[in-house]
Amino acid sequence: MLKNFKILILLLNFIGIGISIYYKLFKATTFLIILLLYLIYIFIDRKEMKTKNNFNKRAMISYNIILFCFMLIFFRLIQVQIFDNDFYLEKAQKQTIASNKNSGNRGSIFDTNGKSLAFNKSIYDLGIDPARAYENPNIVQALEEIIDKPFIKLNKKKFIKELEEANKQEKKYKLISRNLSEGERAEVEEILNNYKLNKREFIFDRNIERTYYKKDIYNDLVGLIGYTARSQHTKEGIFGIEKQYEDYLKEKTILRERPYAQNRMLRLPTSKDEIKINLNGKNVFMTIDNDLQFILNDEVKKKFISSGSEDAYGIIMDPNNGKILATAAFTRKKRALRNPIFQNQFEPGSTFKPIIVASALNEGLIKRSSKFDVQDGTIKKYRHTIRESSRSTKGVLTTDEVLKKSSNVGMVLIGDTFTDETFEKYLKAFGLYDKTDVDFPAEIKPYTTPYRKWDKLKKSTMSFGQGIVVSPIQLATAFSAVINGGTLYKPYLVEKITDENNIVIRRNLPTPVRQVISPEISANMREILESVVSDGTAKKGIVEGYRVGGKTGTAQLSTRGGYIKHEYLASFIGFFPADKPQYLVLVMFMKPQGETIFEKFGGATAAPVFGEIVKRITKNKNILSQNVAKISETTEIETLNRNTDILTVEMPDLKGLSPKDVIYIFKDTNIDVKISGKGLVDSQKPAAGTPLENIKQIEVILK
Repeated sequence: MLKNFKILILLLNFIGIGISIYYKLFKATTFLIILLLYLIYIFIDRKEMKTKNNFNKRAMISYNIILFCFMLIFFRLIQVQIFDNDFYLEKAQKQTIASNKNSGNRGSIFDTNGKSLAFNKSIYDLGIDPARAYENPNIVQALEEIIDKPFIKLNKKKFIKELEEANKQEKKYKLISRNLSEGERAEVEEILNNYKLNKREFIFDRNIERTYYKKDIYNDLVGLIGYTARSQHTKEGIFGIEKQYEDYLKEKTILRERPYAQNRMLRLPTSKDEIKINLNGKNVFMTIDNDLQFILNDEVKKKFISSGSEDAYGIIMDPNNGKILATAAFTRKKRALRNPIFQNQFEPGSTFKPIIVASALNEGLIKRSSKFDVQDGTIKKYRHTIRESSRSTKGVLTTDEVLKKSSNVGMVLIGDTFTDETFEKYLKAFGLYDKTDVDFPAEIKPYTTPYRKWDKLKKSTMSFGQGIVVSPIQLATAFSAVINGGTLYKPYLVEKITDENNIVIRRNLPTPVRQVISPEISANMREILESVVSDGTAKKGIVEGYRVGGKTGTAQLSTRGGYIKHEYLASFIGFFPADKPQYLVLVMFMKPQGETIFEKFGGATAAPVFGEIVKRITKNKNILSQNVAKISETTEIETLNRNTDILTVEMPDLKGLSPKDVIYIFKDTNIDVKISGKGLVDSQKPAAGTPLENIKQIEVILK
């Protein structure tokens, strides 16, 4: 009976093994196999048990029990080492492996000359371990000396009491001061060194603060960083260049797992190699010139305040390549997170007229000598009367005079020479139907209507800058094509991107979009626009000694119900030097105030600002006036400057020159220049044409 029972147990064991294998119960299979081997051993050993005496039988039973225990231990070892290996390995690693977060620094932003506009500044939080504070009397003395520093701003007695309370509560950290600079940290460390203390008692926690240069003039352009839903606990660019070039500027962060001793104080050596990775963000160099940025913002702000304008904007560009050299934006409203240079649209008014005239000349629809009869200064178009802004604008005008006098009626007549389709073709060619694709985030898309949907009056009003809206950057970009030889360039704000070793990893190059008008027509437009300043509506934009060109604009402000009476967008767009433009300047003032209506016009408000900006640029960039350039071309002055044969030199005519120009002419000679008065040269001694033989000093009187 017992024999049959043992056989049944073995049989059931075999069945259990088969079932566990079938259902992939590997732990059960292993256990049953070990149990089967044990039972087979017992079954084989049963005959020997019968031949033994009672003492041996008891010994054999004890042996079998011990063997069974070893069998269970053996199975447990298999379970731990094989089946549960990953589980226990993970537990062991948690006790010895620590993850260290390594982060680089965000890249910096510079102007075109390397001036830092956005950079990182290290700041430090200073704390103390209360438990260690009373281990050494030097610690308390050092603490008292640190608290006495003016930048700490703590009540000494109160803080010592708080520190004692923190020690009783077994706290490990007590904050002393936040946001210490590098210099302040150095002062604290000097005190610690004097008392021969280490950093276990006093703890410096380093943080990175993003710092911006002259936020009042760069905030709308450089932008800022902040937290977003995507970034969560890490700051990223949320506006401006910070956002546009986030992928380059952003620092990298990596997690490294390293083995430590159980107390985490000692790092264990391993055979794993570590590759050094550069975690810092890249540096961005803008096309912005800090000197021009300051000049533009200073002059626009002065007029913004003095004119009581609601808003004011400005741009300086290089018309020959699309580089944006400076921008300005001021408002009396609550500042929104936007840059109106790229994200606002306006009806441009008369600053738009040169674009239409250039288009008509290029298409061969008109010539500079073409004549337009504006009659008494009014014209009726489809039951709508269009008037001149000035009552004196009457009679027959040439194309040049239409721009000189800023004739609205004349522009309507020029517009009538276009078909709607051709008119729209040039609007598209000048980039007024598309974004400029400037590298600034969220540039506004122009609101446009296909010519097939225009009403009959649309083309006429657009001819003089109403019924069409453009952003300041669109207007400046299109106007650049009028004066630079006829090429439309894509505007851009960033010149290059470099790594920390100053290796250029990306460079933005001038991008010509298309040829809009011919170089010959562009040259004609420069001549016409120069005459607009010298003999037209923009006389207040004249800069003595320099050839400048430009156009005033006075646009009525529209609402849903029509146009606001006596409220304007006063603007001026100009360039210099007129023959070979290097700088294009656009200034705009929204709703300027004045005692008379004419004080609100572009010629009175914006043109003088252009003139002041040009004057300051010429001084800052040491650009000689055209008068000096002409004098310097003569043989006499060349000989004078070389100082080789002064006997052959005659005194040049200096009248009308600035003191800077006079000094430049005689800077390489042995002749002293005495200047008296203010303004431009009114008279001189000796007189023009006098031989300069043995002349040691000349005198000029300014007036």
